[in-house]
Amino acid sequence: MIGGLGFGEVVFVLIVVLVLFGPNKLPELARAVGGAMGEFKTAQKAAEFDLSGFDELNRENAEKKKQETAALNDKIIKMAEDAGISTEGKTTDELLVLISGKMNENSDAGNSNPENSDFSDLSKSESDLQQ
Repeated sequence: MIGGLGFGEVVFVLIVVLVLFGPNKLPELARAVGGAMGEFKTAQKAAEFDLSGFDELNRENAEKKKQETAALNDKIIKMAEDAGISTEGKTTDELLVLISGKMNENSDAGNSNPENSDFSDLSKSESDLQQ
């Protein structure tokens, strides 16, 4: 019937409440219980609203992070293409390794000034990717 209680148990609880509090206190007790349940439901709805706002914020942050990662991946691909590296079928991590190797080749060939290289922003890109 009510929360797994049978008819006999409900009647017994009502009789015990009537004996403990008396017939004059029952309406006051019912109002107090009703008020407490109303406050509980109000607090529950407020908590649910706060959690839904938190979920929305998490979704926004995830979307922003996804866009930033896509932009960084595009930048790595462009750097690899500018260096003459084939990007097809390679992950951005593999491309970074190949770009780094290409930079080392260029520095060994006499281009030791990274500011003159097309890869001057590689270190920034790698640190952005790690975040």
